Amino acid sequence: MALGSGAGRGQAGARLARPSSVLGASPGSPPRAALDDPRKVDAALRAAVTQLESAVVEQERAVTRILGLAELLIDRAPDDNTRLRVEAVMESCAFQDVTGQRIRKVKALLSRLTTLPPGAVRLVEAPIAPPPDPARDDEPEGGLTQKEVDRLLGNQ
Repeated sequence: MALGSGAGRGQAGARLARPSSVLGASPGSPPRAALDDPRKVDAALRAAVTQLESAVVEQERAVTRILGLAELLIDRAPDDNTRLRVEAVMESCAFQDVTGQRIRKVKALLSRLTTLPPGAVRLVEAPIAPPPDPARDDEPEGGLTQKEVDRLLGNQ
């Protein structure tokens, strides 16, 4: 089924500049001079903030469109099975709320970094290990595991 938006995959992302291009380097290895230039680091941070905000806006727009089309389908659903499937699509759009919150937290951090004096933020060449993913823990604090949620929803 065509959505009729005219936007193909990847077109939205193609409009956004990459932070590494702001630093004047290919992804993965910016030259040391770019890392030492506070203006380029600041420009990269500001570009990242803009990109994150664009991602949130585009994601919200897409989910709003999906939900609107799903509501139309529910109104015209010929049977209960079709209606349940469309409702499942609508429920699946809840990802947007969680990812939007996470993106906004990163955006807030980057925005805060842009308010620091030039040179206060220094990028390092060695990657820093990411924190453990709480969604992958077998025993999360105060919540259900994904297996428990799946079992409760009958998605075993």
